[in-house]
Amino acid sequence: MSKRREFLQTLAAGSAAMTGLACGGGGAVTASSGPGGGPPPPPPTPAPTSPILVIITAEGGMDLLDALVPIGGANAGAYQNLRPTLKVNPAATTDLGSNIGLNNAFAGMAALHQQGRVAWLPGIGMPNPTLSHFLAADLWWQGSAVPGGTGWMGRYADLAFARSGDPLRGISTDGLPLGLQGVDRNFVNISSPDTYRFPSTRSEWGSVEDPVPLRAGFTDGFALSGTPGSSGLKAAMESGQLYDQAQSLFSNLIGTSRRTPSVPYPGDATYPDATLRDGYRHLSYQLKFIAEMVAKDLPSQVFVATTGGFDTHSNHARDFPLLLKEMGASLSAFYADLASISTAKGNAQDRVLIIGWSEFGRRVRENNGGLDHGTAGLGYAIGKGVKGGLYSNFPDLTSLDSNGNMKFTTDFRNLYATVLDKWLGVSSRTVLGGSYPNLGFL
Repeated sequence: MSKRREFLQTLAAGSAAMTGLACGGGGAVTASSGPGGGPPPPPPTPAPTSPILVIITAEGGMDLLDALVPIGGANAGAYQNLRPTLKVNPAATTDLGSNIGLNNAFAGMAALHQQGRVAWLPGIGMPNPTLSHFLAADLWWQGSAVPGGTGWMGRYADLAFARSGDPLRGISTDGLPLGLQGVDRNFVNISSPDTYRFPSTRSEWGSVEDPVPLRAGFTDGFALSGTPGSSGLKAAMESGQLYDQAQSLFSNLIGTSRRTPSVPYPGDATYPDATLRDGYRHLSYQLKFIAEMVAKDLPSQVFVATTGGFDTHSNHARDFPLLLKEMGASLSAFYADLASISTAKGNAQDRVLIIGWSEFGRRVRENNGGLDHGTAGLGYAIGKGVKGGLYSNFPDLTSLDSNGNMKFTTDFRNLYATVLDKWLGVSSRTVLGGSYPNLGFL
Protein backbone atom coordinates (compact mmCIF):
# COMPACT_ATOMS: atom_id res chain seq x y z
CA MET A 1 0.00 0.00 0.00
CA SER A 2 1.40 3.41 -0.96
CA LYS A 3 1.84 6.52 1.11
CA ARG A 4 0.38 5.61 4.40
CA ARG A 5 0.23 8.00 7.28
CA GLU A 6 -1.58 8.61 10.50
CA PHE A 7 -2.12 7.18 13.93
CA LEU A 8 -4.19 6.42 16.98
CA GLN A 9 -4.89 7.58 20.44
CA THR A 10 -7.84 6.57 22.54
CA LEU A 11 -9.31 9.48 24.40
CA ALA A 12 -11.28 8.81 27.53
CA ALA A 13 -14.89 8.96 26.54
CA GLY A 14 -16.55 11.77 28.37
CA SER A 15 -20.20 12.59 28.49
CA ALA A 16 -21.62 11.99 25.09
CA ALA A 17 -23.10 13.62 22.10
CA MET A 18 -25.11 11.94 19.51
CA THR A 19 -26.67 12.92 16.28
CA GLY A 20 -28.18 10.87 13.58
CA LEU A 21 -29.12 11.23 10.00
CA ALA A 22 -31.63 8.86 8.53
CA CYS A 23 -29.70 6.32 6.51
CA GLY A 24 -30.93 6.83 2.98
CA GLY A 25 -32.46 10.27 3.44
CA GLY A 26 -33.85 12.76 5.87
CA GLY A 27 -32.58 15.97 7.41
CA ALA A 28 -29.71 16.30 9.84
CA VAL A 29 -30.72 15.55 13.40
CA THR A 30 -28.88 16.62 16.53
CA ALA A 31 -29.67 14.61 19.64
CA SER A 32 -29.91 16.31 23.02
CA SER A 33 -28.51 13.45 25.07
CA GLY A 34 -25.64 11.05 24.98
CA PRO A 35 -25.69 7.30 24.28
CA GLY A 36 -28.17 5.44 26.43
CA GLY A 37 -29.96 8.67 27.31
CA GLY A 38 -26.99 10.03 29.25
CA PRO A 39 -26.27 13.72 29.83
CA PRO A 40 -25.69 15.94 26.79
CA PRO A 41 -22.11 16.86 25.90
CA PRO A 42 -20.60 20.23 26.80
CA PRO A 43 -21.76 22.98 24.46
CA PRO A 44 -19.31 24.19 21.82
CA THR A 45 -17.01 27.02 22.79
CA PRO A 46 -17.54 30.42 21.13
CA ALA A 47 -15.53 31.20 18.02
CA PRO A 48 -12.13 32.56 19.14
CA THR A 49 -10.85 36.00 18.27
CA SER A 50 -7.69 34.45 16.79
CA PRO A 51 -8.84 31.22 15.10
CA ILE A 52 -6.57 28.58 13.61
CA LEU A 53 -7.72 26.26 10.82
CA VAL A 54 -6.07 22.88 10.13
CA ILE A 55 -7.05 21.23 6.83
CA ILE A 56 -6.48 17.50 6.25
CA THR A 57 -6.80 15.99 2.78
CA ALA A 58 -6.99 12.20 2.35
CA GLU A 59 -5.64 11.49 -1.12
CA GLY A 60 -6.82 8.57 -3.21
CA GLY A 61 -10.58 8.57 -2.64
CA MET A 62 -11.53 7.58 0.91
CA ASP A 63 -14.45 5.15 1.14
CA LEU A 64 -17.51 6.53 2.94
CA LEU A 65 -19.42 3.28 3.42
CA ASP A 66 -16.77 1.37 5.36
CA ALA A 67 -16.10 4.40 7.58
CA LEU A 68 -19.70 5.30 8.39
CA VAL A 69 -21.39 1.93 7.91
CA PRO A 70 -25.09 1.42 7.06
CA ILE A 71 -26.24 -0.90 9.87
CA GLY A 72 -30.02 -0.87 9.44
CA GLY A 73 -32.88 -0.13 7.09
CA ALA A 74 -32.87 -0.36 3.31
CA ASN A 75 -29.34 1.02 3.04
CA ALA A 76 -27.96 -1.84 5.14
CA GLY A 77 -29.54 -4.42 2.85
CA ALA A 78 -28.15 -2.75 -0.27
CA TYR A 79 -24.72 -2.33 1.31
CA GLN A 80 -24.48 -5.97 2.38
CA ASN A 81 -25.72 -7.17 -1.01
CA LEU A 82 -23.24 -5.09 -3.00
CA ARG A 83 -20.30 -5.82 -0.69
CA PRO A 84 -20.65 -9.50 0.13
CA THR A 85 -16.99 -9.94 1.17
CA LEU A 86 -15.97 -6.40 2.14
CA LYS A 87 -18.92 -5.36 4.29
CA VAL A 88 -18.17 -4.30 7.87
CA ASN A 89 -19.97 -6.22 10.61
CA PRO A 90 -22.30 -3.91 12.57
CA ALA A 91 -20.83 -5.42 15.74
CA ALA A 92 -17.54 -3.74 14.79
CA THR A 93 -19.10 -0.27 14.80
CA THR A 94 -20.25 2.34 17.30
CA ASP A 95 -23.91 3.17 16.78
CA LEU A 96 -24.37 6.80 15.80
CA GLY A 97 -28.13 6.41 15.67
CA SER A 98 -30.46 6.39 12.66
CA ASN A 99 -28.96 3.21 11.20
CA ILE A 100 -25.37 4.50 10.91
CA GLY A 101 -22.38 2.89 12.62
CA LEU A 102 -18.92 4.42 13.01
CA ASN A 103 -16.29 1.84 12.10
CA ASN A 104 -14.35 1.08 15.29
CA ALA A 105 -11.19 0.92 13.19
CA PHE A 106 -11.43 4.72 12.95
CA ALA A 107 -9.45 4.90 16.17
CA GLY A 108 -10.24 7.60 18.69
CA MET A 109 -13.10 9.06 16.67
CA ALA A 110 -15.88 7.39 18.66
CA ALA A 111 -14.62 9.08 21.82
CA LEU A 112 -14.43 12.46 20.09
CA HIS A 113 -17.94 11.91 18.76
CA GLN A 114 -19.21 11.05 22.22
CA GLN A 115 -17.71 14.30 23.49
CA GLY A 116 -19.73 16.17 20.87
CA ARG A 117 -16.68 17.43 19.05
CA VAL A 118 -17.13 15.91 15.57
CA ALA A 119 -19.43 17.10 12.79
CA TRP A 120 -19.87 14.35 10.17
CA LEU A 121 -20.65 15.09 6.52
CA PRO A 122 -21.54 11.82 4.75
CA GLY A 123 -22.33 12.15 1.07
CA ILE A 124 -20.28 15.31 0.51
CA GLY A 125 -19.39 15.86 -3.13
CA MET A 126 -19.93 18.01 -6.19
CA PRO A 127 -22.34 18.43 -9.09
CA ASN A 128 -21.20 16.65 -12.27
CA PRO A 129 -18.57 14.61 -10.44
CA THR A 130 -15.40 13.38 -12.07
CA LEU A 131 -13.65 10.08 -11.30
CA SER A 132 -10.21 11.50 -12.07
CA HIS A 133 -8.06 11.94 -8.96
CA PHE A 134 -6.30 14.98 -10.37
CA LEU A 135 -9.30 16.81 -11.79
CA ALA A 136 -11.43 16.08 -8.73
CA ALA A 137 -8.70 17.32 -6.39
CA ASP A 138 -8.28 20.49 -8.47
CA LEU A 139 -12.02 21.16 -8.35
CA TRP A 140 -12.09 20.64 -4.59
CA TRP A 141 -9.14 22.98 -4.16
CA GLN A 142 -10.46 25.66 -6.49
CA GLY A 143 -13.79 25.68 -4.65
CA SER A 144 -15.27 28.30 -6.93
CA ALA A 145 -18.58 28.72 -8.65
CA VAL A 146 -16.46 29.55 -11.72
CA PRO A 147 -13.19 27.55 -11.51
CA GLY A 148 -10.10 29.51 -12.45
CA GLY A 149 -6.40 29.58 -11.69
CA THR A 150 -6.58 30.15 -7.95
CA GLY A 151 -7.67 28.10 -4.95
CA TRP A 152 -10.20 28.87 -2.25
CA MET A 153 -7.54 29.21 0.44
CA GLY A 154 -5.36 31.23 -1.94
CA ARG A 155 -8.23 33.66 -2.47
CA TYR A 156 -8.71 33.78 1.28
CA ALA A 157 -5.01 34.62 1.60
CA ASP A 158 -5.40 37.42 -0.97
CA LEU A 159 -8.20 38.81 1.16
CA ALA A 160 -6.81 38.32 4.67
CA PHE A 161 -3.01 38.09 4.46
CA ALA A 162 -0.76 41.13 4.10
CA ARG A 163 1.15 41.43 0.83
CA SER A 164 4.42 41.57 2.80
CA GLY A 165 5.52 41.23 6.39
CA ASP A 166 3.07 38.38 6.99
CA PRO A 167 5.02 35.43 5.57
CA LEU A 168 3.97 32.57 7.87
CA ARG A 169 0.21 33.16 7.92
CA GLY A 170 -0.48 30.04 5.83
CA ILE A 171 1.70 26.90 5.98
CA SER A 172 1.48 23.58 4.15
CA THR A 173 3.46 20.64 5.48
CA ASP A 174 3.33 18.59 2.25
CA GLY A 175 3.58 20.59 -0.97
CA LEU A 176 1.57 23.53 -2.32
CA PRO A 177 -1.61 22.34 -4.03
CA LEU A 178 -3.69 24.65 -6.20
CA GLY A 179 -5.99 25.47 -3.30
CA LEU A 180 -3.23 27.43 -1.55
CA GLN A 181 -2.37 29.67 -4.49
CA GLY A 182 -3.80 33.16 -4.77
CA VAL A 183 -3.26 36.09 -7.08
CA ASP A 184 -1.14 38.12 -4.66
CA ARG A 185 -0.37 35.68 -1.85
CA ASN A 186 0.50 32.01 -1.59
CA PHE A 187 1.13 29.73 1.35
CA VAL A 188 4.65 28.53 2.15
CA ASN A 189 5.62 24.86 2.25
CA ILE A 190 7.53 23.80 5.37
CA SER A 191 7.84 20.05 5.72
CA SER A 192 10.31 19.89 8.57
CA PRO A 193 11.53 22.13 11.40
CA ASP A 194 15.11 21.19 10.53
CA THR A 195 15.21 21.80 6.77
CA TYR A 196 13.49 25.16 6.30
CA ARG A 197 16.64 27.19 6.75
CA PHE A 198 19.75 28.30 4.86
CA PRO A 199 21.75 26.72 3.37
CA SER A 200 19.46 24.76 1.11
CA THR A 201 22.09 22.60 -0.59
CA ARG A 202 25.03 20.42 0.35
CA SER A 203 28.10 19.46 -1.63
CA GLU A 204 28.47 15.96 -3.05
CA TRP A 205 30.72 15.14 -0.09
CA GLY A 206 28.05 16.13 2.42
CA SER A 207 29.65 19.37 3.56
CA VAL A 208 27.38 22.37 4.09
CA GLU A 209 28.17 25.47 2.11
CA ASP A 210 28.68 28.67 4.09
CA PRO A 211 25.17 30.07 4.59
CA VAL A 212 26.24 33.70 5.00
CA PRO A 213 27.11 34.52 1.36
CA LEU A 214 24.32 32.26 0.14
CA ARG A 215 21.76 34.15 2.16
CA ALA A 216 23.21 37.55 1.29
CA GLY A 217 23.17 36.71 -2.40
CA PHE A 218 19.64 35.38 -2.25
CA THR A 219 18.39 38.46 -0.40
CA ASP A 220 20.15 40.86 -2.77
CA GLY A 221 18.85 38.99 -5.80
CA PHE A 222 15.24 39.37 -4.76
CA ALA A 223 15.44 42.89 -3.36
CA LEU A 224 13.04 45.20 -5.19
CA SER A 225 14.94 48.07 -6.79
CA GLY A 226 12.42 50.14 -8.62
CA THR A 227 9.50 48.61 -10.47
CA PRO A 228 10.19 45.37 -12.39
CA GLY A 229 9.59 45.56 -16.09
CA SER A 230 7.23 42.61 -16.29
CA SER A 231 4.59 40.94 -14.16
CA GLY A 232 6.63 37.72 -14.25
CA LEU A 233 9.70 39.39 -12.77
CA LYS A 234 7.55 41.14 -10.18
CA ALA A 235 5.94 37.84 -9.16
CA ALA A 236 9.35 36.14 -8.94
CA MET A 237 10.71 38.93 -6.76
CA GLU A 238 7.70 38.87 -4.47
CA SER A 239 7.89 35.06 -4.16
CA GLY A 240 11.59 35.28 -3.35
CA GLN A 241 10.96 37.95 -0.75
CA LEU A 242 8.15 35.91 0.80
CA TYR A 243 10.41 32.88 1.11
CA ASP A 244 13.29 34.96 2.48
CA GLN A 245 11.06 36.59 5.11
CA ALA A 246 9.36 33.30 5.99
CA GLN A 247 12.64 31.42 6.37
CA SER A 248 14.18 34.05 8.60
CA LEU A 249 11.13 34.40 10.84
CA PHE A 250 10.55 30.64 11.01
CA SER A 251 14.15 29.95 12.03
CA ASN A 252 13.97 32.53 14.79
CA LEU A 253 10.66 31.32 16.21
CA ILE A 254 11.02 27.55 15.88
CA GLY A 255 14.50 27.49 17.43
CA THR A 256 16.83 24.51 17.56
CA SER A 257 15.19 22.48 20.32
CA ARG A 258 12.25 20.23 19.52
CA ARG A 259 9.02 20.20 21.51
CA THR A 260 8.04 17.01 23.35
CA PRO A 261 4.31 16.35 22.79
CA SER A 262 2.10 15.95 25.86
CA VAL A 263 0.65 12.68 24.49
CA PRO A 264 2.17 9.87 22.41
CA TYR A 265 1.53 9.99 18.67
CA PRO A 266 1.47 6.98 16.33
CA GLY A 267 5.02 6.08 15.49
CA ASP A 268 6.26 6.96 18.99
CA ALA A 269 7.89 4.18 20.97
CA THR A 270 5.50 4.86 23.85
CA TYR A 271 2.33 4.75 21.78
CA PRO A 272 -0.12 2.43 23.58
CA ASP A 273 -1.13 0.50 20.44
CA ALA A 274 1.82 -1.67 19.38
CA THR A 275 0.56 -1.87 15.78
CA LEU A 276 1.05 1.88 15.43
CA ARG A 277 4.56 2.16 16.85
CA ASP A 278 6.49 1.30 13.71
CA GLY A 279 6.35 2.23 10.08
CA TYR A 280 5.71 5.30 7.99
CA ARG A 281 3.47 7.72 9.88
CA HIS A 282 3.40 10.77 7.64
CA LEU A 283 0.19 12.37 8.93
CA SER A 284 1.25 11.74 12.52
CA TYR A 285 4.53 13.54 11.86
CA GLN A 286 2.81 16.48 10.17
CA LEU A 287 0.30 16.99 12.98
CA LYS A 288 3.01 16.73 15.61
CA PHE A 289 4.95 19.39 13.69
CA ILE A 290 1.86 21.62 13.45
CA ALA A 291 1.33 21.28 17.21
CA GLU A 292 4.92 22.41 17.71
CA MET A 293 4.44 25.45 15.47
CA VAL A 294 1.27 26.38 17.39
CA ALA A 295 3.08 25.91 20.71
CA LYS A 296 5.90 28.18 19.61
CA ASP A 297 3.41 30.87 18.68
CA LEU A 298 4.18 31.10 14.99
CA PRO A 299 1.88 33.80 13.54
CA SER A 300 0.08 31.21 11.43
CA GLN A 301 -3.65 30.98 10.89
CA VAL A 302 -4.04 28.11 8.43
CA PHE A 303 -2.13 24.82 8.26
CA VAL A 304 -2.59 22.14 5.61
CA ALA A 305 -1.55 18.48 6.01
CA THR A 306 -1.95 15.55 3.64
CA THR A 307 -2.40 11.83 4.03
CA GLY A 308 -2.85 9.18 1.35
CA GLY A 309 -3.15 5.55 0.37
CA PHE A 310 -6.94 5.50 0.05
CA ASP A 311 -7.04 4.37 -3.59
CA THR A 312 -8.01 0.85 -2.53
CA HIS A 313 -8.65 -0.90 -5.85
CA SER A 314 -7.36 -4.10 -4.25
CA ASN A 315 -6.73 -5.48 -0.77
CA HIS A 316 -9.34 -3.11 0.63
CA ALA A 317 -10.22 -5.42 3.55
CA ARG A 318 -6.57 -5.46 4.64
CA ASP A 319 -5.58 -1.86 3.95
CA PHE A 320 -8.61 0.28 4.69
CA PRO A 321 -8.95 -0.58 8.41
CA LEU A 322 -5.29 0.27 8.97
CA LEU A 323 -5.63 3.52 7.02
CA LEU A 324 -8.62 4.44 9.17
CA LYS A 325 -6.79 3.44 12.33
CA GLU A 326 -3.76 5.54 11.51
CA MET A 327 -5.86 8.54 10.51
CA GLY A 328 -8.14 8.46 13.54
CA ALA A 329 -5.22 7.91 15.88
CA SER A 330 -3.36 10.85 14.38
CA LEU A 331 -6.34 13.18 14.62
CA SER A 332 -7.28 12.21 18.16
CA ALA A 333 -3.70 12.46 19.45
CA PHE A 334 -3.34 15.88 17.87
CA TYR A 335 -6.61 17.08 19.39
CA ALA A 336 -5.57 15.82 22.84
CA ASP A 337 -2.11 17.40 22.50
CA LEU A 338 -3.62 20.80 21.71
CA ALA A 339 -5.26 20.93 25.14
CA SER A 340 -1.82 21.18 26.76
CA ILE A 341 -0.67 24.12 24.64
CA SER A 342 -1.03 27.65 25.96
CA THR A 343 -0.50 30.44 23.45
CA ALA A 344 -0.45 34.21 23.79
CA LYS A 345 -3.98 34.26 22.37
CA GLY A 346 -5.48 31.42 24.38
CA ASN A 347 -5.49 27.65 24.77
CA ALA A 348 -4.70 25.95 21.47
CA GLN A 349 -7.60 23.51 21.66
CA ASP A 350 -9.98 26.47 21.94
CA ARG A 351 -8.43 28.11 18.88
CA VAL A 352 -8.11 25.17 16.45
CA LEU A 353 -10.71 23.82 14.03
CA ILE A 354 -9.80 20.71 12.01
CA ILE A 355 -11.60 19.92 8.75
CA GLY A 356 -10.99 17.07 6.33
CA TRP A 357 -12.13 15.47 3.10
CA SER A 358 -11.07 13.27 0.19
CA GLU A 359 -11.44 14.03 -3.51
CA PHE A 360 -14.22 11.45 -3.85
CA GLY A 361 -15.52 8.21 -2.34
CA ARG A 362 -15.55 4.65 -3.67
CA ARG A 363 -18.07 2.74 -5.77
CA VAL A 364 -20.71 0.90 -3.77
CA ARG A 365 -20.24 -2.49 -5.44
CA GLU A 366 -17.01 -4.33 -4.62
CA ASN A 367 -14.73 -5.53 -7.39
CA ASN A 368 -12.35 -8.47 -6.83
CA GLY A 369 -11.32 -7.48 -3.34
CA GLY A 370 -11.30 -3.75 -3.96
CA LEU A 371 -13.42 -0.74 -4.78
CA ASP A 372 -13.31 1.42 -7.89
CA HIS A 373 -13.51 5.20 -7.93
CA GLY A 374 -16.85 6.54 -6.73
CA THR A 375 -18.50 9.83 -5.97
CA ALA A 376 -20.01 10.91 -2.65
CA GLY A 377 -17.44 10.83 0.15
CA LEU A 378 -16.97 11.75 3.81
CA GLY A 379 -16.12 15.14 5.25
CA TYR A 380 -15.72 16.08 8.89
CA ALA A 381 -14.96 18.94 11.27
CA ILE A 382 -13.37 18.50 14.71
CA GLY A 383 -12.95 21.03 17.49
CA LYS A 384 -14.18 22.48 20.74
CA GLY A 385 -16.12 25.02 18.72
CA VAL A 386 -17.99 22.27 16.85
CA LYS A 387 -21.53 21.23 17.68
CA GLY A 388 -21.22 17.49 17.06
CA GLY A 389 -23.56 15.50 14.87
CA LEU A 390 -24.36 14.59 11.29
CA TYR A 391 -24.92 17.56 9.04
CA SER A 392 -25.72 16.00 5.70
CA ASN A 393 -28.03 13.31 4.42
CA PHE A 394 -26.62 9.84 4.02
CA PRO A 395 -26.78 8.81 0.34
CA ASP A 396 -29.59 6.46 -0.65
CA LEU A 397 -27.97 3.18 -1.67
CA THR A 398 -31.20 2.00 -3.28
CA SER A 399 -31.09 4.89 -5.75
CA LEU A 400 -27.68 5.01 -7.40
CA ASP A 401 -26.70 6.86 -10.56
CA SER A 402 -26.29 5.20 -13.96
CA ASN A 403 -22.69 4.21 -13.10
CA GLY A 404 -23.65 2.54 -9.85
CA ASN A 405 -22.33 5.42 -7.76
CA MET A 406 -23.95 7.33 -4.92
CA LYS A 407 -25.60 10.69 -5.53
CA PHE A 408 -23.96 13.40 -3.47
CA THR A 409 -26.14 15.03 -0.81
CA THR A 410 -24.09 18.08 0.24
CA ASP A 411 -22.04 20.42 -1.94
CA PHE A 412 -18.44 20.56 -0.72
CA ARG A 413 -18.54 24.35 -0.89
CA ASN A 414 -21.13 24.36 1.90
CA LEU A 415 -18.33 23.14 4.16
CA TYR A 416 -16.03 25.90 2.95
CA ALA A 417 -18.73 28.55 3.36
CA THR A 418 -19.40 27.47 6.94
CA VAL A 419 -15.71 27.70 7.84
CA LEU A 420 -15.18 31.03 6.07
CA ASP A 421 -18.27 32.71 7.51
CA LYS A 422 -18.33 31.26 11.01
CA TRP A 423 -14.70 30.47 11.85
CA LEU A 424 -12.42 32.69 9.78
CA GLY A 425 -14.87 35.59 9.75
CA VAL A 426 -14.78 36.54 6.08
CA SER A 427 -17.45 36.60 3.40
CA SER A 428 -17.72 33.16 1.81
CA ARG A 429 -19.53 34.74 -1.13
CA THR A 430 -16.48 36.89 -1.84
CA VAL A 431 -14.07 33.93 -1.64
CA LEU A 432 -16.22 31.30 -3.37
CA GLY A 433 -17.89 33.52 -5.95
CA GLY A 434 -21.35 32.29 -5.04
CA SER A 435 -23.75 31.70 -2.18
CA TYR A 436 -23.58 28.37 -0.34
CA PRO A 437 -25.63 27.66 2.78
CA ASN A 438 -23.85 27.22 6.08
CA LEU A 439 -24.18 23.74 7.60
CA GLY A 440 -24.80 24.77 11.20
CA PHE A 441 -22.02 22.95 13.08
CA LEU A 442 -20.32 26.21 14.12
